Amino acid sequence: MRIEHIRDQLHQLIDEIDDIYVLNGLYRNLTAEKRQKEEYEREQAKSADKAKGRRTRDV
Repeated sequence: MRIEHIRDQLHQLIDEIDDIYVLNGLYRNLTAEKRQKEEYEREQAKSADKAKGRRTRDV
């Protein structure tokens, strides 16, 4: 193998590793956003249930 060929392969591997890091970061961000959204929706549902319970007691 010539040094140029080895250098090209090394650069390709580095590019692939960079892509993996980027994709991994995107995945972590998406899962964190999903977790926050689900938590927010649970809190909103609890608040709605509490408000609904107060209205039925007042009637």
